[in-house]
Amino acid sequence: MFAATMKEAVEAAGRFPRLRSRIEAAGAESTGYADAPDDTFAYGLTALLDGLTARLPG
Repeated sequence: MFAATMKEAVEAAGRFPRLRSRIEAAGAESTGYADAPDDTFAYGLTALLDGLTARLPG
């Protein structure tokens, strides 16, 4: 069951190479899969602000 779930997760993350690589490495304990990258907050904030900017008229 876990293998099927992981396969679906990899397929869903296909367009996002960084996410896909983290999901594919989930089975290895030494990868620190649960650890967030150092720039997680900045990346998320930038993505949020870019999305809001794209919705502004003009």
